[in-house]
Amino acid sequence: MTLERVQLVFCLHERDANSPYPMALAATYSSIRQRTNASLTVHVIADASVTTRTRRRLRRSLHASDRIRFHAAEGVPEAYRLALEVNGHFSPAIIWRAWITEYLPHLKRCILLDCDLQVLLDIQKIWNLDLQGMCISAFQGGKPHPQAYYDWLQTTRDRYFRMGVVLMDLDRIRCCRPFIAGRHRFLEHAQNVKKTIPQAGLLEQSLFNHYFSKLYRPLPFPLVPANRLDQDPDRRTRINRMLRQHRPMILDLKGWLSDSTISLSFWSSLLHTPWRQWAVQQTVKPPGCPIGVVVGWQGGV
Repeated sequence: MTLERVQLVFCLHERDANSPYPMALAATYSSIRQRTNASLTVHVIADASVTTRTRRRLRRSLHASDRIRFHAAEGVPEAYRLALEVNGHFSPAIIWRAWITEYLPHLKRCILLDCDLQVLLDIQKIWNLDLQGMCISAFQGGKPHPQAYYDWLQTTRDRYFRMGVVLMDLDRIRCCRPFIAGRHRFLEHAQNVKKTIPQAGLLEQSLFNHYFSKLYRPLPFPLVPANRLDQDPDRRTRINRMLRQHRPMILDLKGWLSDSTISLSFWSSLLHTPWRQWAVQQTVKPPGCPIGVVVGWQGGV
């Protein structure tokens, strides 16, 4: 019996030649590959900023059983033009997400992911979820926002979700006529709303919450913020405990910016990619041998 391929989707834009996000995408993919037996197809929606060299390096990052397909952002003109118009603090790639059904017309189901993650579970656990008639499954929660933001979205805090990892029933989304008809207008309107409600600048997250907060199933695995842990020792302790217990989770981690030892997960994910040189350049000072442990071979088996 041939297992169904898991369809992964990333959106990628390089602001300049030093953009860390292609490397981060490779690390995210590698963290998934290490923990699953499934065959993967990696879809990358990208514009001309993503160079031939970057595409070649991403291809070389893949396991032999996996495939990568690049989809031109310009291929959906409405999404591409709007992304250029609202391009600001965030990458224009977040706008392309709103037209994922058009970029991938032949797919019925996919997992949309941020580029800066460490997926510490078998991705099949997400892929095989029963959506129970809902359009998507996403992580419920995140840091609290002002009530005015939830009111604008016409949702509640307890129904708000994050877009870092989203299982999508693309056919059901295609059938959601209010979303298809209203997404362009909503994203344009959000540009004005963010002047008084800054959180409206979370463009695609705001969009999907507005239309799908009553049409999603909470993801049964935590999406854990793992950046700036030096400012939040309680969160660091909580993550360490989850790691010790081998709990399935997804770390939202910009490993290249982190001094935390948790960033070792990010760097080790790059060891089998063309970004290996960046990983081996990282230096970690050993904390020393634990008390009571004898260093050196003492004989015996």
